[in-house]
Amino acid sequence: MSLFGPQSKQAREASAQCTVTPPEPLHGNTGTLFDDSSNNDDDKVTRPLLDQSGSPKRHGSKEGSAKDRGSAANKDKHAGSNNALDRLSHVYAITLTVLSAITRLYKIEWSDRVVWDEAHFGKFGAYYVNGTFYHDVHPPLAKMLVGFSEILTGFDGLFTFPSGKTYPDNVNYTFMRRFNASFGIPLAPMAYYTLLNLGCSPHAAFLGGFFVCFDNALCTISRFILLDSMLLCFTSMSALSLSGVYKHRKQPFTFNWWKWMVATGVSLGLVTSSKWVGFLAVALVGLYTLYELYDLIEDAKMGATKYIMHWVSRA
Repeated sequence: MSLFGPQSKQAREASAQCTVTPPEPLHGNTGTLFDDSSNNDDDKVTRPLLDQSGSPKRHGSKEGSAKDRGSAANKDKHAGSNNALDRLSHVYAITLTVLSAITRLYKIEWSDRVVWDEAHFGKFGAYYVNGTFYHDVHPPLAKMLVGFSEILTGFDGLFTFPSGKTYPDNVNYTFMRRFNASFGIPLAPMAYYTLLNLGCSPHAAFLGGFFVCFDNALCTISRFILLDSMLLCFTSMSALSLSGVYKHRKQPFTFNWWKWMVATGVSLGLVTSSKWVGFLAVALVGLYTLYELYDLIEDAKMGATKYIMHWVSRA
């Protein structure tokens, strides 16, 4: 027997007879976060601290309210900036319209002679006034508008607009030119809104409209009794309507989408009824339509029925 054998046995017996009591809390029973009265693990439920009213304490309530106030302030600031941009947009559009009217109408009566193609299209308008049949290569809409302006002045249709001749006193050529210029005035504001629909900022769109407003060729061709002011107006309407369809391409079959779609069809009808060159606008819209329909094929979420509706709505 070893020297430490019996002592180790006695030590084990003594330790088995000992009882260990847990230490008393230093500051008395102050409560704990968890209820450990039950030995079953399933019954141990975490209980949050309660305030004096018995409701759970909310940590970080001050921080949350500060965040809410900050988000509300950001929303108000964003709404205010949008309202400011809307007001600025209206100011830009009105400014361009006024400038365009000045450049198209200023001293429009200065030349009292038949200028350039007024000899042709003024005469064609006179044919509508006196009921004379004639044939021309271009569609009739713009020429009918010229004739309508002559009817509004009380023109009798007897003056045949010989080139370079002075207008007689009974021909109100000033009103006829102003009527044609009224189709050239909207070019600048329509260019402005077209650029906005394409994603330009109001400042950049205003710059584009400013260029159109003071373009020498556009100003000149809008100041005489010609078909080109109507042609350019209806072409600009087609471009503006197409840009509206592009802007709302992600919301198909909504009111705004249908509005611009119908406007595109109407403007294309007007431009092709004025001059054959207006079919170039039809080509532009047709190419974009084919591109958009081809792009929609890759949309995995679109069913066959909805895709066919896109084709039908553009027919």
